[in-house]
Amino acid sequence: MDKTVIAKTVADELAAATGCMIAALNSVAGPFGKAYGRCVSDLYYACFHLSSALLASHGIEVRSHEAVQKLLALHFVKPAALPQETIARLNELMDKRHVADYKPYIPIGLEDIVVLRPWISGFVRGVLALLDKRAPATEAASLLRLAQQFDALQLA
Repeated sequence: MDKTVIAKTVADELAAATGCMIAALNSVAGPFGKAYGRCVSDLYYACFHLSSALLASHGIEVRSHEAVQKLLALHFVKPAALPQETIARLNELMDKRHVADYKPYIPIGLEDIVVLRPWISGFVRGVLALLDKRAPATEAASLLRLAQQFDALQLA
């Protein structure tokens, strides 16, 4: 990928992650009630798009959810740029997303979000720190604000 394509891909992925974080926040704190399954799904996609942005910032193109996890592990977890638990937690979040999206008879509850929240917030901050100057400042700042709002939610 050339520099122009990389910059556009990173910006597009960050915009998608931001949209997913907004949707997730609306699902648990919006005016229309609580939709925990939808929130978990949106949180997964926020992390997926953020992961894709990080990979793209290093010229790594991905085409599937599994590829994102494998390449994230190879390029960022193995060299310890991201915590060792990253892939296990991302996998857990993806499993919860599958339940939320495809198995409506299995409930997703507040406790699922509460358990994953510290990791998700840390992941967003960690990836944004790794992206540093490779990320458009406005999009990165917006995503960081959303992560802070997510942290501040009273979920009890």
